[in-house]
Amino acid sequence: MSERTALFFDLDRTLWDFERNSLETLKGLFDDFALADQGEGDFEAFNAVYQRENAQCWADYRQGKMQKEVLRSERFKRALNGFGVDDLDLAEKLGWQYVERGPHQRHLIPGSLEVLEALRMRGHEIHILTNGFSEVQHIKVKNTGISEWIDHLLTSEELGHLKPARACFDAALEWTGVRKEEAWMIGDDHEADVVGAHEAGWKTVFFSPDAPAEPGSPASATVAALQDLLAVLP
Repeated sequence: MSERTALFFDLDRTLWDFERNSLETLKGLFDDFALADQGEGDFEAFNAVYQRENAQCWADYRQGKMQKEVLRSERFKRALNGFGVDDLDLAEKLGWQYVERGPHQRHLIPGSLEVLEALRMRGHEIHILTNGFSEVQHIKVKNTGISEWIDHLLTSEELGHLKPARACFDAALEWTGVRKEEAWMIGDDHEADVVGAHEAGWKTVFFSPDAPAEPGSPASATVAALQDLLAVLP
């Protein structure tokens, strides 16, 4: 092992089970706000529209076309419209309730805590580098027990730049005092985590549980399970 090895993990969909936690949160909102009585269809129909609109809003946010405060309610406004409901006040309520409830969900990707503990026992520094909103990401890390194994939680809001921008990775190095030769990025978003970190001079591991490696990927390794990291990391 090198004298210093710093591992930077993405959070959502890499350690925190975003899909499962988000689905449970959305189901709760759908029932509590009686959306089945207002819209056109069941929860599956609403969720399909929400997932499409949420993905587009996040794409706009990453490109600087939408602000965080707008995203929170806009995704629900669009989802409700696609579900046959025109209610701006309801969209605002759903947006805030989703942000309030979601981070308290505690499901992790299988192996998260065990792998973090094993990597810590090897003497590695462990950090989280995420594009998620600061206030909710800190809640997730605290509530799931991840905080026991990490040195710093770094969010794009705090750093002032979103992955995959080179400035985000450079700011993370400055914050932690790590040199780029010592840094590894582990994440599920190939563009944001792998390509972005690689272009910043980091080594990378692509976490891809549902698909094979990206053709021509610059990743040092691709793993389908977090436990596989123990074989590919120093």
